[in-house]
Amino acid sequence: MADRCAARLQGHGPAAAVLGARPDRGLLCRRSPPLPGSPALPAVAVDHEVPAGLRSKHLAPPISEASAMKIESLWHWGLILAAALLVSWRLLQRQHARVSEWRDRPAELRDADLICVESQFRSRSRWPIVARVDRAYRLPSGLVVLVELKTRSTAAVRASDVIQLSAQRVAVEDEMRVQVSDEAFVVFPGRHSAPPAARAVRLMSREQVEAIATRRRRLIDGIERPRWPESEQVCHGCGQRAACGAAGERLAGSVRMH
Repeated sequence: MADRCAARLQGHGPAAAVLGARPDRGLLCRRSPPLPGSPALPAVAVDHEVPAGLRSKHLAPPISEASAMKIESLWHWGLILAAALLVSWRLLQRQHARVSEWRDRPAELRDADLICVESQFRSRSRWPIVARVDRAYRLPSGLVVLVELKTRSTAAVRASDVIQLSAQRVAVEDEMRVQVSDEAFVVFPGRHSAPPAARAVRLMSREQVEAIATRRRRLIDGIERPRWPESEQVCHGCGQRAACGAAGERLAGSVRMH
């Protein structure tokens, strides 16, 4: 049934008057005055009342510091991991090199200790001999054995190999004060994945080595004339070819004519 009375606004009418509402004001949204003598509460800022730009500025420093600490921690762990991997790789390389060296050494030296690798020694003789030793091993008896490594394709020992090892023995004995064996080894690389080939040689005496060193000194000083070798390849690969001088070249021509 339709309401015949005019619609009354909410907060107006007899009920509102009974509750003490004034006609010009509604019942709702009326704010009661503060109690007399009560202190005013301080204004509290609400988060949604802070502009978005200011909120980002307040939150940025803590977030930036946390991110920087996290990145720094990851960087430190990365360095530690890289160092550990490098040390492990070096240890593996050394272990592989030791195994390869033990496998390639002559069978007579399997029980010996490797005491030096590519080391330089100097004798105390009148004409000092400076020699570079590829390998030196100490047997259980205390005797030192020398090994010379060659890269030639043919496993053939030359006279120059014996002279070189003999000079090394003189230098090692003088500097290390040890006894070096009269027997040494010349090792050649294996071909087609074959193991290296080792050839045992008998070394020259100290007197013979010193005689060769004296002759070399006299050749350099021009006191003695050089002799033409059996093969010209010896001169082509000789480090003293320039020291022989013009006398050796003239002698070479005269020897070829005979």
